[in-house]
Amino acid sequence: MSNMKSLVVKGRTIKLPDFFPDATKGVIRSCSSEDVAQAGINGLIVNTYHLLTQPGPTVLEQCGGIKKYMNWNRTVISDSGGWQVFSLIHRNLGMGSISRDGVTFIKETKGGKFKYKITPEKCIQTQFGIGADIMICLDYFTPENPSADDLDISVKRTVEWADRCKEEFDTLCRQKKLGAMGRPLLFCVLQGGRDKKSVEKCAEGLRQFNFDGWGLGGWLFDEESNLDLDICQHYYDCMEHDKPTYALGIGNPQAVADCAKIGFDIFDCVLPTRDARHKRLYSFNKPPKEIDFSVDKKWYSTFQIDRERYIRDFSPISEFCDCFTCKNYTRAYLRHLFEIEDTLAYRLATIHNLRMYSVLMETLRNR
Repeated sequence: MSNMKSLVVKGRTIKLPDFFPDATKGVIRSCSSEDVAQAGINGLIVNTYHLLTQPGPTVLEQCGGIKKYMNWNRTVISDSGGWQVFSLIHRNLGMGSISRDGVTFIKETKGGKFKYKITPEKCIQTQFGIGADIMICLDYFTPENPSADDLDISVKRTVEWADRCKEEFDTLCRQKKLGAMGRPLLFCVLQGGRDKKSVEKCAEGLRQFNFDGWGLGGWLFDEESNLDLDICQHYYDCMEHDKPTYALGIGNPQAVADCAKIGFDIFDCVLPTRDARHKRLYSFNKPPKEIDFSVDKKWYSTFQIDRERYIRDFSPISEFCDCFTCKNYTRAYLRHLFEIEDTLAYRLATIHNLRMYSVLMETLRNR
């Protein structure tokens, strides 16, 4: 595992490994920034694609950045938004196009349909407007079941775009007179799908630019939709291990534990917050300090709080949790809140799931 590695960005130290929940549009739905911090969360990830359109980088820049905008004084990562844009276009070719220069797409909001173009330079400019601590290069997402041509294009453009992102990043750091302690960090994203030679070729191209960290990219699931740990290991082996490694989008608790064992440092996913809103709660099956992740196969459980069996269950969600929800409310009451469709249910469930993840990361750090 990461052996108590740490990451310093803008003077703040983050102990690794750590999990960053998705505050996609600048919010963890139903929770205040204080709720999230009290759940033990040290950082959030926001999405460039969404913030580009609402409220827009100029609004955020004028406010002093996303952290001031949402009253969050801990770390923020801004994803490039590339995966969302590529997914949008692959689902519907009429929603945009991808070229060597960048990605053009149509985004629908309540104000109507608007056309945007994200080049590598625009991606970095937007992330500076957002005011993130850690920025992610625009990469060319490797689709599921790629052809040889798909892999070749993904690798070549990922490296080309990373070069352009780094050049723009360095230019803006100079213009803003940001020194080593005051500047954000820039991570590249390694592509190549599940083809090991393509991954190696991409890594060779990216290594020449001296990024601050490395991201795990592409569709890395097997035919049964299980995370392919063998290819994840290969990605990790191709990265620079004196720099932080980021398993983008990896968030299933077992997958987090498995990838932390490989050596990955940072994780993010919508799972804990989205599942909370869908009445799916997480619980350790034993005290976290007693878990042996290499031996215990069922060290956590999930359950649907809206089941009838919880009507008279006056125990906390988890006996091994110290979150605000577990210390103050019962399963019966949380089920009742969901039944009457009161929004407090979302807040209490989300706080609990986030705390489960923060305890998981604390446990992994101490191994």
